[in-house]
Amino acid sequence: MVKIDLNDLKFFNFLKEEDLLRLKDISIKKFFNKNEILFYKGDEPKYLHLLLKGIAKLYTYDYKDNEVIIHNLMAPNLIAEIANYEEMNFLANCSFETNAEVLLIDYKKFKEEFLLKPEISIFFIKSLTKKIKALQSFINYNISLNSMEKIAKFLYDNESILMNLKQVKIAQILNITPETLSRKIAKLKRENIIQNEKGYIKILDYKRLETYVNSQS
Repeated sequence: MVKIDLNDLKFFNFLKEEDLLRLKDISIKKFFNKNEILFYKGDEPKYLHLLLKGIAKLYTYDYKDNEVIIHNLMAPNLIAEIANYEEMNFLANCSFETNAEVLLIDYKKFKEEFLLKPEISIFFIKSLTKKIKALQSFINYNISLNSMEKIAKFLYDNESILMNLKQVKIAQILNITPETLSRKIAKLKRENIIQNEKGYIKILDYKRLETYVNSQS
């Protein structure tokens, strides 16, 4: 068992020290390698999963058995907590885009001892609101926007993780072909809006990138 310290619980720093100590008692910290599975669609959520380090991926498959990424989560973040809250099985698979650390919190004990605390209720509402916004973005990427708008919006909204994602992974996230992404990235690079070295992207001109993001309006 990996030792947990209070620093691992800073995501819950709004709780009293005695509550943090109890939370520590009902939690396990686990390390995961890149591409390792945290859970599968249909699994029962016995733990509340808190991503401490790394990037997690929630995904499913379409009717052609192609992987469809629903959401990428950066630490610190709760993973698929709606399944815990609604007491239903997971609706998607979860694996890791990088090496990761996850806090596994015994959900039965968490529900009995923490869920009715007002500060925890507010915490859950805020976390679920973030997930709803992510779902809205997912819909925009896959229905409302053309390929350049998808790419520009993703780059603009996710600058903090660009150095962890190669172009092939971005194409997968946006559900577009690597060839389409490569053409659009080359265009943005020619216009000196981005820099692209060894497959990783850095934004150079935020204002001009934003014009592509807002081109529908």
